[in-house]
Amino acid sequence: MSKAIMSITFKLKENVSSAEFLQASDKIQEDYVCKCKGYVSRKLYVQGDIWTDVIIWETMNDAESSMGESEQNPSAVNFLALIGEMIQYVVAPLERNYE
Repeated sequence: MSKAIMSITFKLKENVSSAEFLQASDKIQEDYVCKCKGYVSRKLYVQGDIWTDVIIWETMNDAESSMGESEQNPSAVNFLALIGEMIQYVVAPLERNYE
């Protein structure tokens, strides 16, 4: 079974600073994401005002279940509350990893 990639592209809500968002990102990583079943790695990047959060999971099921479980975690709720416009959300099998 191949690994899965979750890629979420978005803009922050108005009046949310990059520093505030990065602090929330660090908190969700420490409190939630790295503890989820099947977590492999996470990368967060920004170009202008568009952010992309990329998480690699062991399986598609792990990727999909992580989102449903996030509603129960305060760090995840706080992180998601800072996101404004959702541009793209993709969960797909990872075909190749060239790292």
